[in-house]
Amino acid sequence: MRHALMVAGMAVLMLTACGNKAGDGNEATAGGNATAGVAPDMDGSCPDDGGRLAITGICAGRAVAYLNVADGDAPEAPEGCSWVVQETRFANDALLYRATKCGSKTTRLAYAGGAGLAELSYDTAAYGDADNALKGQVLVRVAGVDSSDKTAALLRVARDAIDDPAEKAKCSVRNARINGWPADALVVDISAAEAAKARPDEPRTACGPFGLDEDSTSYWRVFQGHSWFFQLGQDALQIDPGSLTLMRKGPDGKWSQTD
Repeated sequence: MRHALMVAGMAVLMLTACGNKAGDGNEATAGGNATAGVAPDMDGSCPDDGGRLAITGICAGRAVAYLNVADGDAPEAPEGCSWVVQETRFANDALLYRATKCGSKTTRLAYAGGAGLAELSYDTAAYGDADNALKGQVLVRVAGVDSSDKTAALLRVARDAIDDPAEKAKCSVRNARINGWPADALVVDISAAEAAKARPDEPRTACGPFGLDEDSTSYWRVFQGHSWFFQLGQDALQIDPGSLTLMRKGPDGKWSQTD
């Protein structure tokens, strides 16, 4: 599924290259998951006569080609829904992501910064939420990254949320290796020897609220200069957690993926 997304994105860009005049200034080209740019010319029409995303100005019909999609199996959209690319303002950047569209309703995220962890919560949820009861529910918490050790910051966040010093010391970061999760998913967990002491017939938790929870879709990813903690629960996914992509506007007015 991830491979199919990448192929689809490349196909969109190939069609775009054929359909646009050279130097028209509407959008720079991109290849697969490579860095892409878009000029702020909002008056130019998109090749499919569709609209543009409000923040970046990327043509909605080709926006999938700008996603930095993680390896692994892409989730299926809930029954009766499809995936569309949405964007949310993220501090001074823009966040692209695949979200569910069910009928006329589309899932959208809201960003909140702060002195501690930034948060991404539901602004709207398209699937099974006619009364907007999920509005405000936090799905992702975002921390920084240490340049010398990409997992040090997330481990620090997890340990800081644990009161018992002895329990803190047992926690470390490992690859999640769960089917259906992004291939780069990480969990904070105790050692295999310690884990073997738990009851084998019950879901296991470890290392506090930012640690392992086998009864929930929760894990860390590290990309584009941030540590992202996903808490997606047990319900159908309304965002594709492997599709999140930060875009930044350059001095030339073009948007490109952040480092």
